[in-house]
This record gives sequence, structure tokens and C-alpha cells, in this order.
Amino acid sequence: MKNFVVFLTFLFISSCIGPVKELESQINDVYLASPLDEIPEPLPENFKNKISVKVSWAKDFEILPDHPDVVFADAFIYLITSTGNFKKIDATTSEVVFSKQLDNGVSSGIYGDSKKQNFFFIDKDNFLNKIDEQANNIWRIKLPNSSQLAPIFFDKQIIFKYKNNNIESFNVDLGTSLWTYKRQNPPLSISIQSSMIISDNILYSGFPGGKIVIIDPESGAFLSELTTSRSKGVTDIDRTNDISGNLVIIDNLLFAVAYNGEIVSFDRASGAKIWNRAISSYHGLTSDLVNILLSHENDSIYCFDKNTGKTVWKNSDLLHRKLSSPLIYENYILSVDYLGILHVLDLEEGVRQAIFLFDNSLDDLIDFGGSKLNIKDTVNYTKLYNHNGFAYIMQNHSKIIKISIDE
Repeated sequence: MKNFVVFLTFLFISSCIGPVKELESQINDVYLASPLDEIPEPLPENFKNKISVKVSWAKDFEILPDHPDVVFADAFIYLITSTGNFKKIDATTSEVVFSKQLDNGVSSGIYGDSKKQNFFFIDKDNFLNKIDEQANNIWRIKLPNSSQLAPIFFDKQIIFKYKNNNIESFNVDLGTSLWTYKRQNPPLSISIQSSMIISDNILYSGFPGGKIVIIDPESGAFLSELTTSRSKGVTDIDRTNDISGNLVIIDNLLFAVAYNGEIVSFDRASGAKIWNRAISSYHGLTSDLVNILLSHENDSIYCFDKNTGKTVWKNSDLLHRKLSSPLIYENYILSVDYLGILHVLDLEEGVRQAIFLFDNSLDDLIDFGGSKLNIKDTVNYTKLYNHNGFAYIMQNHSKIIKISIDE
């Protein structure tokens, strides 16, 4: 009888925490760092590239921070390693023209203001640091919470969104806190946050629960709130519809997409919904102010008509390949998969134009599921940038590759 009671108790507890544990796993596993949970779409056999991908240079660095970024300034690239080595790089040759070792390790950054003469990073002790172009320390202040997102600059402010979704602004000259926006979060949410965007002196950012908050960046005052979609379903995971990834603004239109929710177009003046489509995404949206691109959670890539929400085209050639957030580069779309393979689609129709392996060989990869597919021990981490007519690919916190496309 005693064993039976214990069994019932265990069964009850398991039924209560099951969905929570599953959601916790999703919360703790960043999308691009999680293992593959579906068999990836194989690469096409005997595919011939229709365009040429030219590598100008590829350079390995010391390990970059957990949340790395780089600053482009005309002919130079600035970065900082996880050990605090600040570097200024010639963007044409990749040669390091200046380097200085700082005292503290780095967890996030580097970020540059509009003048590209001052740089900011968060060190391993969670202090926000400001340095000049010679890496001289100007000020250092303790942050109340960690941040995984790049900040935005407005007037003389640097604005951070913390992991708990609070937003705080600092004076870039003095490092003093100017204002803080605090918000109560739902009990459970996914770990991928929506970044901030400022347009016409108004700050927009997505939040858990399918909400978009509108803030006056001058004062931090709350202005309004929009709802993309409401929670549906039975389990915690089903009801999770947090806005993740990037928002897009084109003229008077605001676009957002929620995980487990919808892509929605809002009129910025009235807040009214113009159109919506049921679709889910981790990365959010990408745009060149004409095209609206979305990378679905299953790695299909969609292009939507910005005025009607109708699908212009859909590409499903890369299902479950754990794609990076797409980059629009000239007339193409670039994305890198879990193996570090670059895929190039044309922007007009979404048709595959090229597959580029860089220095990887599929023969060196691990066999996946007994098939001809391959998988690395860890999923590839990639960020893509567009600067001065070239695309730059940051891979696995350690390498930067500069490329261009020849038709």
C-alpha cells in the first residue's frame, strides 16, 4: 500500500512538472545552440552554383565573447575578445593595425556609437565599460542585470534591454542612469528576446505574451502597448507566444512576429492591425524596407507582401538545418546552417543560387542517423553583417569571413 501511494505521488508530480521541464529546456537552450531535433533536409546532389562566392579573407581570432558583436567604421573593424583584447582591423586586408589587452574579461560586445570613436562592452563582472579608440578606459559602471542583446544609441544615450526585459538608458558621456522601464514578465517564457528599434524618436520592443511596448526614448515614459496574438492551447509550450527576434518598420507600418503566434502588420499611428498570418519564428523579421523576410521555426524562408501579408514566395529547401538569421545582401539572401555552410537564395523568387562550404569538408563530419546526412557535435553559431558592399560572417565566436558575390 505504501509503495502504491508513493507511485501515485510520483505520477502526480511528474504530470505537474512535465510541461514545465519541457519549457525550461526550451528556455535554457538558445535556438542556434541546441541540438538538432529533426533530420535536416539533405544537400542537393550534383548541384552547380549559379553564382560565384568570393572570399576576400578569413581570419581566426581568440575566442570572442558569449554575446559577440563587431563595429564597422569606414575602412576598419573593431572587436574585442573574451579575454579583453581590443583590436582594430583593416577591413581590406584583415591585418590588425592596433591591439591592446584590457584588464577584464568580456561577456558582451563590442558596441560603437554613431561617431565610432567611443566603444562599449560588458565585462565578466557585469560592468558596462566605455573606452576610446585607443582602448583607454573612460568609465565603468555596474549593471543591475545581464544583457544578451546589442544596445541602441539615441541622442546621447546608450539603451540596454536586460535579460529580465527591463530597459535602462545611460548617458554616454557620464555613464549615469537616465531612466528605467520595468515590466512584469509572465511566469514562463522562451529565452530569445526581441531587440529594440527606434524610429521617428519612438522606441519599440517586443515582449513575452505577444506584446509590443512603445516608449519615449527621451524620458523612458510608457506610451502604448500592442498585442500581436493571444495565448492559445493547453500546455505551457502551446501558450507561449513571446515576440522573439527583430521588429521591422517600413514607413507607417510596424511588423512583428511571435513564437507560436502570428506575424502582424500594425499601423503605427493608430495601432490598428492591418493584416496577420499564423506563423512562428525564433529569429524575427529581416527587411530591406521593401521585402519582408521571415525564417520559420522549421527553417523555411518566407517572403511576404508588406501591404497585404500574402506570400510572395516560400523556400523549403533548408528545412531543419538550424539557419542563422537571414541577411539581405544586394539581390540575394544569405544564411548559414548548423554545419557552417553558406546558402544563397535570390531575393526575387527565393530560388537557391549557391552552396558554399568555405574550408569545411562533409567527409570530416559525423554521420547522422545512419544516413548520408552529417552533424557536428555542436551547432554552428553565426552572425552576418553587410558593410560597404561586402558581407561579413562571424562563425563560432572565433572567425570572421569577408565575402562578395560575382554573378
